[in-house]
Amino acid sequence: MELGAELREQGRGMAGALLVLGISFAYTVETWRLAVDIPVTHLIGFVVAGLAMVVLITRSVGFRSEEGTEAGGTDTGLRRNGGSPLWVESAEIVFQSLFIGYSTLALLGVIDLRTPVRVVVRIGLIQVVPLAVGAALANELLSGDQDEIPEAGFPQNLGVFALGAIFFAAPIAPTGEIGLIAAQIDWTRVGVLLVVTLSVAYLMLYELEFRGQSRRLQGRSRWRRVGQTSIVTAVGLLVAFGLLVALGGIESEPVATWARRTVVLAFPATVGASGARVVLG
Repeated sequence: MELGAELREQGRGMAGALLVLGISFAYTVETWRLAVDIPVTHLIGFVVAGLAMVVLITRSVGFRSEEGTEAGGTDTGLRRNGGSPLWVESAEIVFQSLFIGYSTLALLGVIDLRTPVRVVVRIGLIQVVPLAVGAALANELLSGDQDEIPEAGFPQNLGVFALGAIFFAAPIAPTGEIGLIAAQIDWTRVGVLLVVTLSVAYLMLYELEFRGQSRRLQGRSRWRRVGQTSIVTAVGLLVAFGLLVALGGIESEPVATWARRTVVLAFPATVGASGARVVLG
């Protein structure tokens, strides 16, 4: 497999990990605390049971795009997609989950170089199961062209973006995690988070071969794609700000405070907006 195709496969799994379950776990303080409080035996049992389920999902639906079995060959259940071993796909999913989990937590300031190694390892094990479930399902749920789903044009697609953003951000907006994360990140990290938000949206829409990508690419120059990505991100920011205002509590805060909270909440909102475009057109 060429490098570009391999990177798309890995990126699709990581984005799927965030879309299906990962965002809610990353933004939940109780999962951070579990890394310290949960007994070792319970943690091991959770990871073993969870990853066993991931292996079963991978065996059923496969992580990579189906290419069929080799000519004249049969699928024994141990190999998929033209000879790709099940254990290789499962190992890839675990790697993707750990990578995107640690990257997200570091981006949000939940872990850093001062965090004890024991806590870093434990929090990775807590995050890996829900993220791996999402990565395992990404190819089956989100890839491939669905020509029967029409693509909405501007400005109708703004409603699709807003729906996805609300779906992902609304359960997170009232929680204390938004204020907690916003209070501990500096402006450099806020800028990095905004750049990552834009990048993830662009990759999901135009690079990772999620559902309907060929339609989204038709007749669109790279700059037009960047413009569409900016619109999706702007919708995520507006939905995040609107939810924070609607729930109350930021009007009296300094501009710097509500700006940081908006950017922190805009990350899941924009992932949701991009996901809605993939699913709904």
